[in-house]
Amino acid sequence: MQDKLERRLDHLEAVIVALQEKVAVLEAETRLYLKRYLTACPVCKKEFDLLVNHYSIGLFDNLVYVKCPYCNKSMPVVDKEGGGIQVVAD
Repeated sequence: MQDKLERRLDHLEAVIVALQEKVAVLEAETRLYLKRYLTACPVCKKEFDLLVNHYSIGLFDNLVYVKCPYCNKSMPVVDKEGGGIQVVAD
């Protein structure tokens, strides 16, 4: 009986380790995906998320502008390779 319980416990521990590895991979992929929408303000140098601050995005002259939530600097946003976006510093 004790051997059977030990085998089951070993099996459960192996399953838990495998699940922990899968969760770590998913967390890394999620961080990589979300990082595509992070940018740093060229004025105050603070990092902010463009998706969270979507209320400050507006169209003007066929460009998308976003305002820094910290210093309110207005910056145009452009596409970059890989499906990401970045602000134009000038």
